[in-house]
Amino acid sequence: MVPSGKMDMDADNLQRQFSRLQSDLQKARDRISALQVIHEVAASLTSELNLSPLLKKILAQAVAVMEASAGSLLLWDEATDELEFAVVEGGGGENLVGVRMGRDKGIAGWVATHREPLIVDDVSADWRYYPDIGEAVNFKPTSLLCVPMISHNRLIGVLQVMHHLPGRYFEEADRQLLTTFAHHAAIAIENARLYQSLKEERDHLVAVEEEVRKRLARDLHDGPTQLLASVVMSLSFIRQLLDGASDLATSELEQSLATAELALKQLRGLLFDLRPVILETQGLVPALEIYAERLRETEGLNITLDIGDNLGRLSPRAEKAVFSIVQEAVTNARKHADPHCVAVTLRLDRDADTFTVQVMDDGVGFDVEQVRNQYGKQGNLGLVNMDERAEMVNGTLQLRSEQGVGTTVTLTIPYRENSLEAEQDT
Repeated sequence: MVPSGKMDMDADNLQRQFSRLQSDLQKARDRISALQVIHEVAASLTSELNLSPLLKKILAQAVAVMEASAGSLLLWDEATDELEFAVVEGGGGENLVGVRMGRDKGIAGWVATHREPLIVDDVSADWRYYPDIGEAVNFKPTSLLCVPMISHNRLIGVLQVMHHLPGRYFEEADRQLLTTFAHHAAIAIENARLYQSLKEERDHLVAVEEEVRKRLARDLHDGPTQLLASVVMSLSFIRQLLDGASDLATSELEQSLATAELALKQLRGLLFDLRPVILETQGLVPALEIYAERLRETEGLNITLDIGDNLGRLSPRAEKAVFSIVQEAVTNARKHADPHCVAVTLRLDRDADTFTVQVMDDGVGFDVEQVRNQYGKQGNLGLVNMDERAEMVNGTLQLRSEQGVGTTVTLTIPYRENSLEAEQDT
């Protein structure tokens, strides 16, 4: 017979083991849940290509996943070998944004230099603590977890989260989770930087193109346009002098005068295409009205404008992009589609924050995919130019065409960020 005391001890042991197993199981579940969250967050980071919103999203998610009181994200400036506070959340540390410190200073500097994650249970007592930063905010962290952000063996920066309540500490599992998260974050930051670099290069090329167009417009205006205008005036004067002369001379003169006047109209139309000054001075709608009127007169094109109410003004950059896309779409229709009619529609939906431009023709249409796949062979970059202009204003371009029916080009851009008011506020 087993003594009752031994049975009680065995029961206590079993209870302790059971409690320990329950605790381990809960920790495993928490870790799996945290890993799932990190996986979902990492997937969402790859879709954000604008650097500033991306950095805020990274830090906000890190603080949330770690259930921390505050956090900061510091980017490494390779040129100066400094760490810069790019984003700060919680703890009233917003005035730290933009502050720089050498890579040899602070806990963050140690992590960046050694490229190793670090858990500090007592921040103020740690020899790496940098008091100048701590005194700049009204927040005294008790414990801290800091991890490096590294992509392709290149340091991007550091990510740190903090507790400020006694008794709250970070564990080894937290270190592993935040290290995994920081790796995904570093790749997303590098992708966003590459995207930003490509945008800046594209904008530079567009600016160079605009300058070349302006220079060519000036040269045409000051050169052949002026000469041709002088020829028209001279021919008109000669016609007055030849009143009563032979019918043949008068007929030849009339024909020469008509040719010169047509050439002058075409030159002025070319000048308008190169640099629509009215777009710069009066805006998109007047420029489109003049553009349509010119096409009716010089090309005989049946083009209509449907301008919505209370459109508001876009920024000069956005208006140039929209006008260029309309020009390209109308030119493609006129040259390749043989349309009976081209309709241009502008609409503003303030509730949806969308400014929509549609160019629709009833021409012969074409196979969109085939044309896109043959850019290189055809040397026709019209659709590429429209796509790039749309991207410049964070817009989307939809192209729909059916052979024998016609083509519709639809541009949709976010209104508020491209409005004239938004540009003036900045």
